[in-house]
Amino acid sequence: MNAKDNDLNPLDALRSEHEEIRAVLNKLEGFLKKQSPAGKGGTNGAAENENDLAAGLNEITAYFDKDLEAHFKREEEALFPVLGNYIGIETGPINVMIIEHNNCRELFNDFKKKIAGKDYKPVVSAGNSLRQLLSEHEDKEDSILFHIAEMQLTKDEKRSIMEKMLTIN
Repeated sequence: MNAKDNDLNPLDALRSEHEEIRAVLNKLEGFLKKQSPAGKGGTNGAAENENDLAAGLNEITAYFDKDLEAHFKREEEALFPVLGNYIGIETGPINVMIIEHNNCRELFNDFKKKIAGKDYKPVVSAGNSLRQLLSEHEDKEDSILFHIAEMQLTKDEKRSIMEKMLTIN
């Protein structure tokens, strides 16, 4: 996000970030499929494939560490408090989204631990769990939560949310 993003609707900015997240999830799915028994070719090039996999997974985990966490914080610290004035935070959709953010964080940490173990069968399982939860989570935000926000938030509230989002990296 940059200064000219200040004119954006914060919900459009978050939707755009969701598209970036989906692209990373698609990359992750590709790496995980290569590791499944059906995705493995012969033993030729195994070391090269392992290096490619490690590099790809490092790129994905770096994105999740920085960009996904910043995305979650923009929602939790900028959007959710304001939208919560209309629909509450303790129960309902915002509460579910916060729980899912925390579940994604836990799955991501488990995924990173599995990668460090160099046994790729648990990596595939952990990665698929993370990919599925995060994909379903993004869909819920786009189709339910952001729709509610579009109906409830005023133009001034959206501007204020966007200003707050721009301070979160």
